[in-house]
Amino acid sequence: MNNNSLPLFPLLILVFMAASCNGDTAYKNMREGEIYYNIRYISNPSSLSSDLLPRELVIAFRNDLFNTSLKTPIGNSGITTVINPKENIFDTYLNILSFKYYFEGNSKDLQPGFSSMAGMTVHDTGRKSVICGFNCRQARVDFPESDTTRYIWYTNEIKAENPNRMTPYREIDGVLMDFFYIIGKAEMQFTADEVLLKQIPDKEFEKKKNYRKVTAKYLDALIMKMISF
Repeated sequence: MNNNSLPLFPLLILVFMAASCNGDTAYKNMREGEIYYNIRYISNPSSLSSDLLPRELVIAFRNDLFNTSLKTPIGNSGITTVINPKENIFDTYLNILSFKYYFEGNSKDLQPGFSSMAGMTVHDTGRKSVICGFNCRQARVDFPESDTTRYIWYTNEIKAENPNRMTPYREIDGVLMDFFYIIGKAEMQFTADEVLLKQIPDKEFEKKKNYRKVTAKYLDALIMKMISF
């Protein structure tokens, strides 16, 4: 036997641990990993090109622990949410260049930035599809005093616990795979394009240091300014 082939085994293991939208393999019932979403701007009130606004959303999870990261290509700007119920951490962090702020929430709070989605209702349509190898269900989203109907997709085959806590989709018991956020006058469409089965370090679910604590209203206003800069 040629021993030169042995180093290929670890590489093959890493390849099979990824459930990509470009392949047929999906890891049903996974409880730990990362989901990568690409972002499309339905409306962009910013004077900046969409290329300079957040282009990717990453959600890292382990059971009921979450780290959601939305970052811009400019400096270290972005929004991060850390949820760790055991440690009573329900924090939203905002980086704007060298400025760092955070809101210390609780399990019932809506994350700052979503005030424009208040009053929305969600209704299951019964339609089904497959995204990144996971069976998904469709839901219709309606807003009061609006004739516009939007749709989202979610899956129950990823076993993250209470994945939509602190978001406008908290009533959906499933992981969002294709959905939208309205932040101020900006509307962004998020579509999962890669799901990774991997171990997430404990530090991703810990409280961050060296951030200035502010109110939800203050952080909401800052997020609106960052998106519409």
